[in-house]
Amino acid sequence: MFSTFAYYVLGLYTKGEINMLFKVKSLFKRHFQDNFIFYSLLAITFVLGILIGSIIANRLDKTKSIELANYMNVFLKHINHGKYSFKDVFLSSLFINYKVIFLIWIFGLMGIGLIIIPIIMCWNGINIGFLVGFLVKNYGLKGFMFSLMALLPQYLIILPSLLIVTAIALSNSVNMKKNKKRRYLNKNIADYSMSVLVFSLLIVLGCIIEGFYTQYFVKFIMI
Repeated sequence: MFSTFAYYVLGLYTKGEINMLFKVKSLFKRHFQDNFIFYSLLAITFVLGILIGSIIANRLDKTKSIELANYMNVFLKHINHGKYSFKDVFLSSLFINYKVIFLIWIFGLMGIGLIIIPIIMCWNGINIGFLVGFLVKNYGLKGFMFSLMALLPQYLIILPSLLIVTAIALSNSVNMKKNKKRRYLNKNIADYSMSVLVFSLLIVLGCIIEGFYTQYFVKFIMI
């Protein structure tokens, strides 16, 4: 709030823009308050997934972990094959993330979304937990540093966006079940779809980082 006021004083924001920023902040605050239970549930399932993924990575021997890595994660598949094409990784990551977003959007239109969507979030946690666990187990300190420097930036963008989308989908799933009126459903579907689209666009930036930024650190763990 103070920084916004400072920008207004400096003339960088107009009064109308300041009002718009406050309205956006108010909407976000209300959204998080109204959907706190959903965010808590999704955060718990995600953390649980990370723990499961890391346990799997540490329990398997190297041969089996590499086989599973090639199946679970496109990034690990490229590393294990000794080839890293930033274009291929970017396109593969974009396809996989938007396939997940599409599934979340679909299940958000159904009552069963209350069960399936947390499972999808848990699977994402398993994937990330396995990825980091695999890198640390097979590359030691290099794997840990790689996870910190190369993977964290993209996850700081992808994960919050994914969390918001899944929370919106869960909320919509509940509303669809409560309200059966056709006019309400049509309007709600349009608003819901637009919200999912807006926040899913942020994931593109994360995919760009994964494809074009991470490549500079791949040689670090391959040496």
